[in-house]
Formats: sequence, structure tokens, C-alpha cells
Amino acid sequence: MKTVIYFYESAFMMWRQRLAGIYAVAQHEKWHVEAVDVGELDDGIKSVLKYWSPDGVIVEGGVFRHRGCGPSEFANVIAVYCDADTARIGGDYFGVKQNPGEIIAKAINELLVRDMDDYAFVHYRTRREWTMEREEMFTREMRSRGKNIHVFRSWESRNCETGALFESQLADFVASLPKPCGILAANDEMAVHVLRVARNAGIAVPDDMTVMGIDNDELICNNTSPSLSSVAPAFERSGRLAAGLLMRRFKDPDMEPTIISFGTDPIERRLSTRKASRTDIRVVHAIEYIRMNACKGISAKDVVREMGLTTRTAENRFRDITGHSIREEIISVRISKAKQFLANPRIAVNSIYAQCGYGNERSLRWVFTKATGMSPAAWRSRNDSKGLKK
Repeated sequence: MKTVIYFYESAFMMWRQRLAGIYAVAQHEKWHVEAVDVGELDDGIKSVLKYWSPDGVIVEGGVFRHRGCGPSEFANVIAVYCDADTARIGGDYFGVKQNPGEIIAKAINELLVRDMDDYAFVHYRTRREWTMEREEMFTREMRSRGKNIHVFRSWESRNCETGALFESQLADFVASLPKPCGILAANDEMAVHVLRVARNAGIAVPDDMTVMGIDNDELICNNTSPSLSSVAPAFERSGRLAAGLLMRRFKDPDMEPTIISFGTDPIERRLSTRKASRTDIRVVHAIEYIRMNACKGISAKDVVREMGLTTRTAENRFRDITGHSIREEIISVRISKAKQFLANPRIAVNSIYAQCGYGNERSLRWVFTKATGMSPAAWRSRNDSKGLKK
């Protein structure tokens, strides 16, 4: 049995999704996997490598921000890196990396629904390779569409050394933007700052300003005010790709260095970009109620009751805003949740129906097949093979 260590940092919120993908391959290959948070190490990475003598390691790029955690630490072990800063590693390497083009394209498509004249990009608090890539692509694509672009780079000012000063300068930037304006933040963490300063300034989101994040950290996105729309990189699939690349290295130690890119999952559209007129606030709240409760078994009647309207009025107003019925909205949320479960090969297909709001497996299978053209099992098989083909 081979031993594989996954080195991560807990500040990277999506590490559990990546690990789920690694486990999927590990189960098939019968590996023993140890997950190690470098932030909790007292004796450094060398002591972990000495203790476990692993056959291979999978390393998050963020690990290198910790003292004593450089690429040289892994020089004598077969390693695959995830979303690593190329300049920091220095030279060719084996790894998986987000496809920034796909991430930005999806964000732009969502933001352009409102077709405003002005858009802005808010960088991460420190200069990083990935945040520069995202700004460059976002700026280029938006300008090619004739849009006005505004950029906030906090690291260009020495006065952003503390959180309070950072938010103060961000608040000035957000207030100065023409309205309406669409903002793409470098990640969900930065989007939260944008929503907070907008709320404090009395800027209505999404009426006067739409806000998008990247990463789709549900703990963050579901608990902002309003809830945050976000692009979801396919982190679980990237874990499978990283483990698959490590598997190939075990079989062919002389293979050439390679970097495999991975794309995104469907955008999670929430209230920060979902425009409704001010007079249809009940529909806005209904959409949010469905998103939060669809998988708890609610019906269209429950939504109508929540709206405080007659069934006919509620359905008509809901359809005017969304283009479809309340029931169709509930089904859409449930199908999206089912796909999230199906993307995890460790979860049995016949066990997810209750977590998607259905009373039995047959009901979920019928609805899923009608919506996607294939059964849940067939959908998993197709997408699983895509993830491990490379």
C-alpha cells in the first residue's frame, strides 16, 4: 500500500473538496492518505516526511507562504502541486491549476446580464500571480466589449497595512464608482468586504451595484447580506486530477513535467447579482427561500405562503421575474444539489434522494432524468470519466 500525504493550509477553505477528489482515486488505488495542515506543524515539513516516508505528496500552493515550507522540502519525493505560483516553484513541475479564462468567462457572462457601462475588479489584499491573471483577463474582455473598467489594488498603497485602513480605502473606491456598476472580486473573501462597504454607504445591491465572488465558499456566500453569487472552480475534480497525475508519476517516473488545468462547476447565482425590481421584493425573498429550503422538502404551496399572496398572484409575479414557475425553481435547486453529491464518488447514488428533498430514489431519478436527459448514475459515470481521463 502506497502512502500519500496531502499538505494544505486551513486558510484555503476549499481543501476539503480537493481532498474528496484525492480520496476518490486513493480508494481505487488502495493508497493510504494523510492530510496535514502545515499551519499546525511544530517541527516543519521535514519531520512529517521523515516520519511517514511517503511514496508521494500532493501540495497546495498556499503552503509555501509558511516559514520553512519551500519547494526544496519536496525535492526528494514525488510531488504534485495544486494551484501553485509558478515563479515560487521556479522551473517546470507537475501540477493542476485553475483555468482562469473559464473562471473569468463565467463571471463576465453573469455580470453582463445587466449590460451596464461600468465594471470593476477588486484585487486580493496582496499581489499574487492568480489575482493578476484574473484582473488581466477580466479587463481585456470587458474592454473588448466597450465597457469602462475600474481596478482596486490595495497593495499599491502603504496605508492598507491594517484591516480598518484597507476597508476605508475600499469604501472610497466603491463610493467613487459610477452607478450602476458590476464588481468582480478576486475571491469570496474580497467580495465580502465589497458588500460590507456598499451596505455601510447605503449602496443598494444588486440594484445599484452587482457583486460576484470566486470560489463559492458556501459558508461565506450564504451568510452575506445579500447572499453572494460566486463562480465555483471544480476543486473536487482538481483533487482527482492531482491524484491521477501522481498515479501516472508512480507508473512512469521519467514522464515529462506537466500542468493540467481544471475548469468550473455551474455558477451559484444568489441575490448579489439577481436583479428584480424594487416592487417585486417578495419574489426576491421567495427565490432566496427556495434556495435555502428546496432540499428540505418544501412545496410550491410553502413558497406561496411565504410570499403572503394568493397562489395565482404569487405564481404570476414569480414567472414575470424569473421566466418560470415556483415549482421549476425548486426543481432547479434540487438538481443542482444532486449534481454536487453525484460529483463525490464516495457518496452512493441511491442515498442522496432525501438530501435533495425527495421521499424516495425513484422520484429523484425521474426528475433528474427529465431535466438532464440521463439518470443520476449515468450522469456520474460520464462526469467521473471526464475527471480521470487525463
